[in-house]
Amino acid sequence: MDALSQLEARIDSILAKNRVLDEENRRLRQELDLSKKELETKNQTLRDDLERERVAKQDVLTKIDGLLNKLQAEDE
Repeated sequence: MDALSQLEARIDSILAKNRVLDEENRRLRQELDLSKKELETKNQTLRDDLERERVAKQDVLTKIDGLLNKLQAEDE
């Protein structure tokens, strides 16, 4: 095989490997995008849950304060 044929074969091999790597890169980016969207959704759900808990806690504390004030008023 002459040098030109060897060069052509090597170039074909490199181009084929490049196509495989491009496809793998595309697939990995898709997986990354999907995982990122799933994490963003889960993160938003956790933030919403945390906010509901914060509001519920504040409601309970407000009720406790009201009851304590009521008890103090009874003692006076």
